[in-house]
Amino acid sequence: MPVGYWVMLTPVFVAICVVAGWRHVETREARMRLVYAQALNWLAFILAIYVLHNNGADGVLNANASALSIITLLALGTFVAGVQARVWRICAVGAALLLAVPGVGWADQSVLLLATATVGAHRRRRFGLVV
Repeated sequence: MPVGYWVMLTPVFVAICVVAGWRHVETREARMRLVYAQALNWLAFILAIYVLHNNGADGVLNANASALSIITLLALGTFVAGVQARVWRICAVGAALLLAVPGVGWADQSVLLLATATVGAHRRRRFGLVV
């Protein structure tokens, strides 16, 4: 995915995390710390994405490895944002993203197997072989 996509989407993540964490902090000072912490967390995410996709590092990773690294960074950023905002649901989303990384990698490696299984299941159903 292009870096511009993440640059445009990151403020949405910041807003979601700030809104979710807002009710867990009471003072104005704590709320400002929440906003700064979230902004710095997601700025670090954008910088990491930029480092992965700049001209020097872009040729090292193939498209599959690049996508998996971005998902891993997104999982880490989401989990840390949830910890900072004290919102367990955001932490759970980060953990689910991290657990999905091996599945995405396996599915990407097994496209031919998945396509064959899908076609086979469709044909069996079409000819009434599935009970």
